[in-house]
Amino acid sequence: MSNRRHLQINFFLYLILSSLYGLTPSHAQDQDLILIAGSPANSFTINFPVFLYELIDREFKEGHTLVSLEESTVFIRPYHEHGLILVGSQTADSFLLTVVDTDSVEELVSHEMDFCRNCIFASNSYLLELPGNRLNFAVVILEAIQDLTSLRVHGVDIADGTRTILELGDLKYAVNFGLPGGRVDSPDFLRAIFAAGIKAVYGYTQQLDLNWNLPEGLVLEPENAVIQLVNNSDIRVISSSLAATEGGDSTTLHLYSKPSQEWSSLTLNGNSLRVRGFGEWIAAEEAYRDEIQTGFAGYDVAPGEFLDADERFAYSESRQTGRFYLHNAFSKSTSEHNTGNPDSEVLLIDGDTVYIRVADELIKSQIVAGRIMNQEVILKSPEVLHVHWLALPRRN
Repeated sequence: MSNRRHLQINFFLYLILSSLYGLTPSHAQDQDLILIAGSPANSFTINFPVFLYELIDREFKEGHTLVSLEESTVFIRPYHEHGLILVGSQTADSFLLTVVDTDSVEELVSHEMDFCRNCIFASNSYLLELPGNRLNFAVVILEAIQDLTSLRVHGVDIADGTRTILELGDLKYAVNFGLPGGRVDSPDFLRAIFAAGIKAVYGYTQQLDLNWNLPEGLVLEPENAVIQLVNNSDIRVISSSLAATEGGDSTTLHLYSKPSQEWSSLTLNGNSLRVRGFGEWIAAEEAYRDEIQTGFAGYDVAPGEFLDADERFAYSESRQTGRFYLHNAFSKSTSEHNTGNPDSEVLLIDGDTVYIRVADELIKSQIVAGRIMNQEVILKSPEVLHVHWLALPRRN
């Protein structure tokens, strides 16, 4: 056999093995990424901006200013299965919702929501997936009429911007991502859920059936409530408000697999976990509440364009460990990992690919049999220090 023929056969064998075992260079398999940097900190008297960057073919590209210093950032929330990033901000007179379609980040859509003169923004807002797959952003408003107050739900249709008044019961359609890492504000969870038997009921001023059952083993005391941390098309994750008991060092989560319609429970180290959902996966950062309450007295003036890690941890009165957990609600497998750096967080899980921020590095890895393998730094930049959200264009 000629050498040329031998080389051709070896080349074709390499292509076959590469396709079977993933031996192709990881760079060739890279996906475009959208990075969001910001430091929502609602207890501060100053504002922080929000920036969007892109990583295309491993080239870091400056993007857009989503929130300027003239506005106050309320939240930043990615909804991966819907291909959306929602950013909420406030001025003195109105609330502004900025909608980022991950397939067309150049075309930002903003909806200004004006409320009545006697209304107070109640800080509770949700993405609702209403019947018919209609996406609506809902804001809970406290309206004062003479000596009485009532709750109203103002909505805006994500597709066309149509404004509407929703029913309080529509909150049962809330889609929840969880809590971002980095100890920044911007939680996305449904609070004030109570039990009527084992039925989930939304509290507020009237009892509203949420149309799903609590785990039978979950016993709630009158002062206890349930928080829905994650709700997507694959899973629901809840925790009771007293799950991390005072002085305790662990937290119990209850997970509902929607395909199997089964509940399971998971107890993890940390009484101040940061839990977020990615399809069938959850990521949870181990953290503990500080015993000494530091307060916010030192933060009336901006320490910089963003808060650094120490400032974020002091602001949240918590202690990060650098350890995090990955749990698959379908297989019920759990793995523990340690980055060795408290300033680290899981930004995204896409299939068996996980993206982790460690300080100023963005690391891409693979989940193989519960272990994180093939770790590779795909971006190292000062901007990464303040990136707490990551998204994929659906065109990938």
